[in-house]
Amino acid sequence: MKTRVLLAGGLAAGVSLALAGCTAPADSPGAVATSLTMWHNSADSPALLQLYKDFEEETGIAIELVDVPSDSFETTTLTKWATGDRPDLLEFHPTIANMLTLNPAQNMQDLSDMDFVAASGDLYESMGSLDGKVYAAVTGFPSIFGIYYNKAVFADNGLEPPRSFDDLADLCTALAPSGVAPIWESGGSVWPTQVLPLLYVADHNAANAYGADVGANKAALDDADSPFLAGLEAYAGLRDGGCFNADATSATFEDGLKAVYAGTAAMTALHSDTYASLLADAGDSPEALDAAVGFVPVSSTSPVASWAGGPLGTYYAPKTGDAAKEKAARDFIAYATGAGYQKLVDDGKSFPVIDTAKTPEGFSALQLSFQSAYEDDSSIAFNSNVAGFGALATETSKLLAAQTTPKDAARTVQAAVEQASTAAGLPGW
Repeated sequence: MKTRVLLAGGLAAGVSLALAGCTAPADSPGAVATSLTMWHNSADSPALLQLYKDFEEETGIAIELVDVPSDSFETTTLTKWATGDRPDLLEFHPTIANMLTLNPAQNMQDLSDMDFVAASGDLYESMGSLDGKVYAAVTGFPSIFGIYYNKAVFADNGLEPPRSFDDLADLCTALAPSGVAPIWESGGSVWPTQVLPLLYVADHNAANAYGADVGANKAALDDADSPFLAGLEAYAGLRDGGCFNADATSATFEDGLKAVYAGTAAMTALHSDTYASLLADAGDSPEALDAAVGFVPVSSTSPVASWAGGPLGTYYAPKTGDAAKEKAARDFIAYATGAGYQKLVDDGKSFPVIDTAKTPEGFSALQLSFQSAYEDDSSIAFNSNVAGFGALATETSKLLAAQTTPKDAARTVQAAVEQASTAAGLPGW
């Protein structure tokens, strides 16, 4: 096995493996790359890690993995990116809001002419592209946001899973005597604090109408009738109602998954990409996990799921100035979306987004609930294609700790959106 894992802070060049008979300098016209450095999310599934090994075995090109911690993924990636250092491959979000932070027109290879684009339906109309050019290759089913819940806790207390935010508040009251934390919140991991407020907005964003209005400067996040502001107010209401675990401001989402599986917490609001971590908590037994944990969508008044293109299995090919490695990066993307894609889907028991692959059999009940939530009634997370939303996690973390108000948090995020959208020269700004 050639795959190497480098420490997150160690972005120095790794060891290269030379192909037999290849003696040309890396930047010469006939050069062939023998290694590629990839910044990747430490939560990558076993199927994705196997994809990297399969590519190495197929091509002889070593993938040198640089772990970016999942609990600080966006911040760590962008901090490293800001230093000017560049990997050969970057695993990152495909949403426009996140893409803008990378300045793809200047820094990324254009992938528009690759076969996977035409084979992905209309996927790249809402993610992975900017100004008509595709920069991100999406291999994974979208991240589905909702509520994981412990089935036994609900059954033992004669309760039904939530469908709305009113249900969440009622469940907090009903579970208070049980000694179980009604909702596990993960302020120590920072990013999960965004999830509940964003879930609230899902049934206000049919066909991304609200998100489009915010992105085009036709609606402000701090408007009096803003669904986003209402979501922040609902979140503060859950906090004040004693819904969260006692250590909510410092707890991690990994501990939250363990707590829901064990039944020491009734619910936690996360996304489907945490399935692999939850499965590990169940001893890698899908049957044990299915028996213990369910997943449901929830929004302000109805069970509408919220989804977004996730970073896991989404790849960019940065411009590095090394022609051989730039070509090899495209070769990896071609493999990941082509010859290696069916095996990736099969190994990960995932739903394909590229129509050259068939849906495998053997999904667990919990995985099927992600598909049902997406297909039955869902809307793209309204902030997916709005610039400047990086401020949200900080503001929701402050809101969790009662260090700001919903109105002030909405105003701060709105200011960040205005600044980022104006700087990017987006229409309407």
